[in-house]
Amino acid sequence: MNQLLRTILIFWLIQVQIPTEAQKPDRFRLMFYNVENLFDTEDDPKTSDDEFTPQGARRWNEWRLNKKLGNIYKVIAAIGEASPPDIIGFCEIENRYVLELLLQKTPLKNAGYEIIHRDSRDPRGIDVAMLYRKDRYWPLEEKFILVEFKSSPGRFSRDILYSKGLLPNKDTLHVFINHWPSKFGGAMTTRPMRNEVAQALRNTIDSILAKNPKANIILTGDFNTTPEDEPVEKVLRACMFPDTARCDLINLTTAIYPSKYPGTIKFQGLWECIDMWIISSNLINNTKGNTKTSTNNVFIGNFNFLLEPDETYGGKKLFRTYVGFSYRGGFADHLPTFMDLILTHPQQSGEKQ
Repeated sequence: MNQLLRTILIFWLIQVQIPTEAQKPDRFRLMFYNVENLFDTEDDPKTSDDEFTPQGARRWNEWRLNKKLGNIYKVIAAIGEASPPDIIGFCEIENRYVLELLLQKTPLKNAGYEIIHRDSRDPRGIDVAMLYRKDRYWPLEEKFILVEFKSSPGRFSRDILYSKGLLPNKDTLHVFINHWPSKFGGAMTTRPMRNEVAQALRNTIDSILAKNPKANIILTGDFNTTPEDEPVEKVLRACMFPDTARCDLINLTTAIYPSKYPGTIKFQGLWECIDMWIISSNLINNTKGNTKTSTNNVFIGNFNFLLEPDETYGGKKLFRTYVGFSYRGGFADHLPTFMDLILTHPQQSGEKQ
């Protein structure tokens, strides 16, 4: 083909505006993983991390840390498939440094991730954090929600990480990463603390929806309780699927649990789902929107390499880094979860939400 014909063809293609790959529906994948005690090997005098040091009870050292980082990368790679997840939420990471190690010492160094994190007031020093691909998500605002418990004065929640940013289709996304108070000390005794965190989160969501009732909102994390429990269903007011018409928050995880997956943790032989995806109803009800999802786009990563035979209760259990204080070299006590947004890229920028 001579130069003149090539020039004419290029001009024609521009004129007819043949849709490009960027204008086709686009998968935007989000992942959450409670990695269970990702600590560095140094003693932090401000926190109770002594057992995760070379001299501590767990004999935590550089080799074991590097093994843990490699295992986390393996999970991320399995979830990302052909392309790394666009957003990754974590809990139970000690500090920013361990995230930097994850990005430096694994093939994630080539994925273009940036970090959102701050040190929380957790006594053990474990935090929530977020990684995002800087070519796929552009943060506009971030904050960390901290609750001082009225039900337990002098004690504080772990932070809820909030990020507001732009998606590749120029829609706005609001993401909340959670690690609610555990049931250690008794489920009923600790429920008021989870209720207080749920209410603080609900207040923030209400402020977003008051400005834009069609806002794209995603809540994820380790909620340390199940979908039907009071903090999630009654205080946060996240309705279980398929009850999508009357609620502004939908617990999308209930579309696959327990019908498709038994849960994300196993305790004394029983599976439960405490790691969830909760979305604003706009994302599932607004069929004309440029950013949406469905029940086919939420998953629990129950990969075989994350499980091992359960000799006590039968079936499978989580292949963990430690069982008690015995080092096993596995992954974590939670399964990872992930969900997809389906993005439409209009030829002209649509209304931002």
